[in-house]
Amino acid sequence: MTPQHARLAAAPLPRLDHLPAAAFTRVYEPSDDTYLLADVLSAEAAELRRRRPALCVEIGAGSGALITHLGALLPPHSAALLATDVSAAAAEAARATGRANAQPVEVALADLLSALRPGQVDVLIFNPPYVPTSAAELREAEEARDLSAAWAGGPRGREVIDRLLPSLGAALSPTGLFYLLGVAENEPTEIAEQLKALHGFEGQLMAQRRAQNERLWVWRFSRGPGA
Repeated sequence: MTPQHARLAAAPLPRLDHLPAAAFTRVYEPSDDTYLLADVLSAEAAELRRRRPALCVEIGAGSGALITHLGALLPPHSAALLATDVSAAAAEAARATGRANAQPVEVALADLLSALRPGQVDVLIFNPPYVPTSAAELREAEEARDLSAAWAGGPRGREVIDRLLPSLGAALSPTGLFYLLGVAENEPTEIAEQLKALHGFEGQLMAQRRAQNERLWVWRFSRGPGA
């Protein structure tokens, strides 16, 4: 499948100089995956503005760079911006990043979509823990709630992603969009098939990029006709 955005312009991330270097020992520092998703969102800016989202959410926001970037692509104060994370350090970092970049990012200390009412999310973005690890490594990361929880994804890197999939149909608004990032080992076409079967979602490969030993991708999902 050919990516919709085969050639992406590099998008600048929000300023993060308000975060001390020590913060990134506890919070995921923006890397190639962050930049790829930011580039896709920038390429989608006209479509996002056309849809006039009321609520934009990032799951596992980490530093808050992506939800803040998304807010900057939209007309000022046109959408509520919500970041969720299980890490208190990440929640504070995301809040600070929104504040430093004049974006009104609200933060919820929550697992996945547990803090949200059904049917409210117009744009959902997720750079999940996608690195394949053993189930034991994932359990240790989740219990520690330290930096390892930002990348440890269990077998196939899919455990956290797979926990989210069943709840997406209820979470997204009728015109909602879901942007998901991952790596080839996550088997994205299988994810797309599951979302089609579960919720009638249509999937589109938006971009892919090789970064060191990883083959990164971003897919966009939305409700298909009649879903």
